[in-house]
Amino acid sequence: MLLQKMTWQEIDSLDRSTVVVATFGAMEQHGTHLPLETDALIGQEIARRLDNACDQRLLVLPTQWLGLSLHHMSFSGTITTSVDTYLAMAFEILGSIAQTGFRKILVINSHGGNVSALDLALTKCRETYPKTRIVGVTYWNAAAAQLRALRESSIGGMGHACELETSLVLATSPKLVRSDRLGPDGRQAVSEFAGKDMLQGGSITISRHFSEISCNGAVGDPRTASAEKGERFFEAIISRLATLVSEIESGRIDEFSQIGE
Repeated sequence: MLLQKMTWQEIDSLDRSTVVVATFGAMEQHGTHLPLETDALIGQEIARRLDNACDQRLLVLPTQWLGLSLHHMSFSGTITTSVDTYLAMAFEILGSIAQTGFRKILVINSHGGNVSALDLALTKCRETYPKTRIVGVTYWNAAAAQLRALRESSIGGMGHACELETSLVLATSPKLVRSDRLGPDGRQAVSEFAGKDMLQGGSITISRHFSEISCNGAVGDPRTASAEKGERFFEAIISRLATLVSEIESGRIDEFSQIGE
């Protein structure tokens, strides 16, 4: 169910245990071959496919295309908020749903730069709306094991405008991919403490501008990307997220077992 297509009376009649899906993307440069809407486009498609996989019983909010993209501002076209504005925006979007009485919200993030700010926004929501269970997930983390099994690029090949994102856009909107411009780009950290790509994170965090680690705005190798692989990536992601929805619906997400037993 798409919130923007419904009337307020139709929303008002919904069971307040309905899982609400809020996707957060970005509007930022994606190298030489992908459009600026890549993260928002992927987030929107994930939400659409997830709702279909769940028999359209989810209440899906419009994808938030404005993200925290300060680290991409050296590349033209990027639109970003400040940190404080992003925190306020995310908190108020989720708060608008919580105030309506919905008790279960799944936040799906499709942009790495949003992660830390969304964590803070969800923490604030927990304190302000204690009766609302809000679960946050970055889509590639939910299906990391499955994506590793499907990838063809070596470590470093999945980062930004990479094998994963390029395949997903090819499966969704192939005309938006400038296939004649595909090529590896970016630099990988040497330190053993630093992350190597989106599926192999590190133990430290350093805020860097993309101009420090990329020539043309990408990090990774999209040459092995394909629409067919994008469909397989989507299947893996949706399968894992559908399982997560089931756990939120059933309450299993808040069940615990005693350690040591």
